[in-house]
Amino acid sequence: MKKALILHGTDGTPNGIWLPWLKTELEGRGYEVWAPQLPDCHTPNRETYNNFLLDGSHDLTNYLVIGHSSGAASTLNLLMDERCPHVKMAVMVGAWAGGKPISGYPADTTKFDHLFPPEGFDFKAIKAKAGKLAFLHGSDDPYCPLEQAQYLAKELNAPITVVPNGHHLGAGFTELPELWQILAPNL
Repeated sequence: MKKALILHGTDGTPNGIWLPWLKTELEGRGYEVWAPQLPDCHTPNRETYNNFLLDGSHDLTNYLVIGHSSGAASTLNLLMDERCPHVKMAVMVGAWAGGKPISGYPADTTKFDHLFPPEGFDFKAIKAKAGKLAFLHGSDDPYCPLEQAQYLAKELNAPITVVPNGHHLGAGFTELPELWQILAPNL
């Protein structure tokens, strides 16, 4: 059976933005889709998320993995974890390389302290764990700088698709055809 994992962003749910649409599209093509509610998602934590995702209840071998915002960073963290098997493809939507988003979270500046590895992403480990990698980003993302997504894509030798006036590819997007264009050739 073909399988996929969809990871929402900070303070998100698997039922928000374009995630239900993606789940339905994948299921319509024979995928079993796991779109969990991530624990304590107000303060994303790489160790908490990896332990939750790699608890043995799902074998992620050959999965499609799609993450949005902090879910994109969580996808990269997951691929760095030695417990994570090789996945078919990972797509990071609205990703950033580290630190805090550039705006939007002024009241709580510590919520991302445990999302990124202190030593930075291990690009070699990430590339070794995924058959394909891709990025999707809004040209005018007010939270996650396009330059950081471009940096990640360059370091991972991965294509990046930029959506003009896409903002953070979150609120207001109930479908994301640009994501489908990335995924469809790899299904």
